[in-house]
Amino acid sequence: MENILPIIPAWIMLTIGVALLGIELLIGSFIVLFFGIAFIVVGATGFFLNWPSGEIQLLVTILLGGALSFALRRVLMSGTDKTDMPLETMQGGDLGQIVAYGGALSVMYKGTTWTFRSTDEQTLAEGDEVLVEKLKNNVAYVKKVD
Repeated sequence: MENILPIIPAWIMLTIGVALLGIELLIGSFIVLFFGIAFIVVGATGFFLNWPSGEIQLLVTILLGGALSFALRRVLMSGTDKTDMPLETMQGGDLGQIVAYGGALSVMYKGTTWTFRSTDEQTLAEGDEVLVEKLKNNVAYVKKVD
């Protein structure tokens, strides 16, 4: 029987596996990971086994990658937290400072300038320390700190 694909050298299989693992780092889908592992396993066995043809190597790689995906993807994905965590920068309760920004007064809060409204109706000037009570619709609601 004539082989359509010649035997794929072990170093090529290992290189493809490592490249797939690198791609997995970029996309994080937990699918490419298992096929990368399968290429590495089949490539490593190429040092110990004489594969009959390249088709058998690819078939074993695809079957092993599919089996690993089916068996382990749910286990790995169950470890990821599905709840949204609140952003630290979107929480009130800390001190900010009134600054002149773009010709108008803004509050500098956690590294970002916000338009603001005073909750205690005091007049605020540049340099005043304020307590940011809440952030809503891109507006910081502030209270002057005495």
